[in-house]
Amino acid sequence: MSDTKLILRPLIGLMRDQPSEEIERHVVREIEKHRRLRDDAVMLEAQVDTAADPETARETIQAYITAMIAVHAQQTVVSTLLDILGYIPDLPKSKGH
Repeated sequence: MSDTKLILRPLIGLMRDQPSEEIERHVVREIEKHRRLRDDAVMLEAQVDTAADPETARETIQAYITAMIAVHAQQTVVSTLLDILGYIPDLPKSKGH
């Protein structure tokens, strides 16, 4: 696999004519979404270690993998939008997990 940075070219087109304030709003919303997805994945990871039986563990591992796919996909969205915006905006404080 390549270490080349992934960008979502369709987002570049979508944001092309948007004012920076609007792009910033999208960035903040997508970062907040990324945090929620990450927190969900962290909770699932903890549940893997406490699964009562092998079937529950298998199902939890599959849910964790699905959650991590969503986390990484969302990270690509956030990264692309940050590149478009050109700076990291002020963000609301994240709640701990």
